Amino acid sequence: MLTHIIDDIRGLIGRPVDFYTSPTYSGCGTCVLDPYSNTSTDSFCTTCAGIYWIPQYNVITVTGHITWGNADMLDWYSVGQQFNGDCRIQIKYTDANNDMIEITEKIVVDGKSVEIKSKILRGVPSLNRILLDCIEKEKEA
Repeated sequence: MLTHIIDDIRGLIGRPVDFYTSPTYSGCGTCVLDPYSNTSTDSFCTTCAGIYWIPQYNVITVTGHITWGNADMLDWYSVGQQFNGDCRIQIKYTDANNDMIEITEKIVVDGKSVEIKSKILRGVPSLNRILLDCIEKEKEA
């Protein structure tokens, strides 16, 4: 009963969250592979930047309830204060979602790239949601 209410609320106020799982790699189509260094022979290639191997991510989109915190939010722990992240994502607990989180390399939510700091399983009497505390990643150049 309670699970349906939580799912309905998440369906109404939830937003899409893209989970990028472990990539497979393909070779660059414009370069030649150097067999000794396992990189490109052209270090200035505009396609692969000289790395040769290009990651191909599997993107899984899940609806989640998103809460953005303050950028300077600190929480008290037994060892003092610690930065507690920028974002909390709540998604439905399923075995598939739980397994997906284990192989996730990055998450994109609201156009921002975040990484998982901690995973919390919630629900009584049975698990019905996963909370992910995330920290916004630095923008890549």
